[in-house]
Amino acid sequence: MQKSLWILFALGSSLLAVDTSKVGLKNYRVFYESLEKLTEQYPKVWWDRQWVNAYRIKDIRSVIVPVRIPLQKPEEGKYFVVPIKGAVNSGFGFRMGWQFHFGVDIDLRIGDTVVAAMDGEVRLAGYDPGGYGYFCVIAHPNGLETVYGHFSRLLVSAEQIVKAGDPIGLGGSTGKSTGPHLHFEVRFMGEPIDISAIIDFQNGELLENELHITHETFAHLSALTAAVYHTVRRGESLYLIARKYRISVRRLCALNGLSTRSILRPGQRLRVK
Repeated sequence: MQKSLWILFALGSSLLAVDTSKVGLKNYRVFYESLEKLTEQYPKVWWDRQWVNAYRIKDIRSVIVPVRIPLQKPEEGKYFVVPIKGAVNSGFGFRMGWQFHFGVDIDLRIGDTVVAAMDGEVRLAGYDPGGYGYFCVIAHPNGLETVYGHFSRLLVSAEQIVKAGDPIGLGGSTGKSTGPHLHFEVRFMGEPIDISAIIDFQNGELLENELHITHETFAHLSALTAAVYHTVRRGESLYLIARKYRISVRRLCALNGLSTRSILRPGQRLRVK
């Protein structure tokens, strides 16, 4: 007798519950098409082959409702696996003051095998020279998407069905990268979220069985919209810029990962608030 797995989605302004036994957990296309019938606000999101953020919602906080997303099947145990075990060398949040990092960077060696974190379908796969390098986006039936970047080689293509633990790429340093690592993101309705509290990448362990999505999940958006930046002009110093924005030089340096002896370059972008 087939067991039923209920999966919750927050789409539009309402909470949707879908019984996957009725659509077939393995038949992802039928599953996603059933979602299209349930909402008219984002009808083509699941099959967009152009944008990493297929939703492109101006402010997700205006449409989100609290939802708990399962990271395991009750009858089978955990089905989330870390894409690769390793030390996290850069986490979610601001880097160097002005640059916001929307995922985590995990150490690896060139050629190391990276696997899919959960069952799903590859929605997008290709090469992004100025950012992800060789990358892919996988859509999962629990409403999440995962993004993997900087591969030396892709092992999957768009529309391919994958299971948790299936190889999807080889470690590399392509795109905007300063060394071999995996850039990994978890997204909900197109918006990256911080998953550092529920995943131990070093030991390959899932620390929580579900992900609780609330308005607080997207608190980082407030910091992003509130941030103010300044482009350095010729002849400007840390002191002059700090005085212009009525902050201390120490605060300006802290916001941008600089020392008081740092040399500024014309065109350099600094966060000032």
